Amino acid sequence: MPLLLRSVLPDSHPAKVLTTLPRCTNVLCPKPPSLWQRWWARHEGTWLEDGWYCSPDCFFDGLCQRLDDLGAPKHLAAKPNRLPLGLVMLSQRQITAAQLRRALEMQRCTQSGRIGEWLVKTGAVSEDQVTSALALQQGCPVFSLRELQPLPTTMHWPRPLTEVYHAVPVFYSPAQSTLYIGFLEAVDHAFLYAVQQMLRCRPEPCILPPVAFRQNLGRCDPSRASETIVIQQRQNAVEMAQAIGNYAQQVRAGHCILTLCATHLWIRLLCFSGFHVDFLFRSPAAS
Repeated sequence: MPLLLRSVLPDSHPAKVLTTLPRCTNVLCPKPPSLWQRWWARHEGTWLEDGWYCSPDCFFDGLCQRLDDLGAPKHLAAKPNRLPLGLVMLSQRQITAAQLRRALEMQRCTQSGRIGEWLVKTGAVSEDQVTSALALQQGCPVFSLRELQPLPTTMHWPRPLTEVYHAVPVFYSPAQSTLYIGFLEAVDHAFLYAVQQMLRCRPEPCILPPVAFRQNLGRCDPSRASETIVIQQRQNAVEMAQAIGNYAQQVRAGHCILTLCATHLWIRLLCFSGFHVDFLFRSPAAS
């Protein structure tokens, strides 16, 4: 069933609103937490998720602790599919048993490709039929908005995550703080949770036809308002905290957010200017 959305103008990532004088979250902070010092430093320091750190040293300590906590990964497992795609299409009488056997045999012989691709190649079904069957299998709608809508820079994620999860942002509604995420294949609920934690939005999954996926993929290239740093070498919490802390000072980051994906540790530094930096480290779960 198609997903009908109204056109809206997207907003940028919400900034941290300071309503009270901050107090350093580091319990071992060497600076006295006096009222004067807190007032003087109210526009300095760095937020690490919901905690404020008054200096680079305190931020480093808090970052090390947070990275250590992420050392034992806890994330949502992907929900299993009720039926394989071929059986879904067979139950819908879109293909015959003979067509399914032929596609499965070709998949086994080549040891490549998805069953939907082979059903299309053999002429059994169209790409649109495969997309509809995937949406039925995954229990989410097909995204059918033809015209690409502008997306805030902060509603994108690094290209390596797109390549791993085959997922792209397709539509953002600032009024409901909802981001629609288009998947080419199976919906990954662990990634949806990571996006929710990182982008502070409500992710809604949908299935994209291959043509629409490639069209939206072009919007995921880095912009001038962002930078992505991918570190392939495995590092411990101290090494990661040093790299992030040094970069946070260089770009004068005001906010740092962390989340764990199945393959990567994703850290984002947000600057008051609107610029942001994404770090991707190898996840402990990818050992």
